[in-house]
Amino acid sequence: MIKFKLKIITPQGIYQEVEIDQINLDTTAGQIGILAHHIPLASGVKVSQMNYIIDGKRTYFSIAGGFVYVNETETTLIANAIESQDEIDLERAQEAKRRAEERLKTQNDEIDMLRAQAALQRAIIRIHVKGL
Repeated sequence: MIKFKLKIITPQGIYQEVEIDQINLDTTAGQIGILAHHIPLASGVKVSQMNYIIDGKRTYFSIAGGFVYVNETETTLIANAIESQDEIDLERAQEAKRRAEERLKTQNDEIDMLRAQAALQRAIIRIHVKGL
């Protein structure tokens, strides 16, 4: 399989640069798989799991949304936050889920419900990816 360059950037800087066979992720337009020589593409990326494949080995990540830019030779993923399956602290993710659920149960003007829902979604994705 022909490899292509994947560059993952977060607010903290370059997270990873790697030669991959394929990347699979959830964009705002739906789930996509990207191979070498893909048509040019720019899309938003949902809070979701993603994975890439190198020599038949799949590596999973939790991604907190962002953007993906694709050209024939390189894919750039700009992520709000990203964690590999190995980096995810399951206890911390479960605690974040519990806190978000508590905030959502509280009907209080001081609680930003959209932020609480987003935090819950991120925690659920992290827990899911850790369990893959």
